[in-house]
Amino acid sequence: MNIFTKAAVAGLALSVSSFASAAISGSTDFRVTLPEILVLYHWDDAHLILEEVGTTPANDSDAREISDTTTRELTADLGSDSYTINTDVNTTSAAFPTSISVTLKNAWAVRNLSTASGVNLALTNPNSTLTSVADQASSVTTSNAVLESAGLTGSGSGTVTIDSGFAPVLGDIKFDLDLTGADSAGEYNTRATAGAAGPTEDATDTFLLTLTANP
Repeated sequence: MNIFTKAAVAGLALSVSSFASAAISGSTDFRVTLPEILVLYHWDDAHLILEEVGTTPANDSDAREISDTTTRELTADLGSDSYTINTDVNTTSAAFPTSISVTLKNAWAVRNLSTASGVNLALTNPNSTLTSVADQASSVTTSNAVLESAGLTGSGSGTVTIDSGFAPVLGDIKFDLDLTGADSAGEYNTRATAGAAGPTEDATDTFLLTLTANP
């Protein structure tokens, strides 16, 4: 090999070595378009089972022996063969309320994505009378139903506003249950038949949640 050939080979080796040690980078941009999403999660059935407290025969010993501590007095002339002290016993007691507050904790959730200002969730109580399964006549009633979720506009009312966001927002249903119309023990519901509502009986459900997008 002559001196010129050796020089050419040496130059080629140097060029290849320099090229192999060079760095090249390229980037790729990824995009995704999400649709507007409205998702409402909710309980389908809720059953409150109230149980009687234990009782004992001992005097003034348990929650079902409720004393009316007001002294009743009658002043009358001696000589009659009968006397009547006439004042009704007090049947109102915090130990046995006739109306109770019920919370369905985290009974609903909303997931939404929108280009507008979020969504509204509304609660109504279209079937507020729960009839006795046993006697088919007496009833208890629900009232004052509201939605609650910390930080939401309208929390504590019938409608809340929920900002757009993929993470679900959870909340409660709160209402009052009036027991004064009950005449029988056992289950009360809007259909007066025992058990959960069937798949074709949605129209009889106690509460209705409606989710709508803001314009």
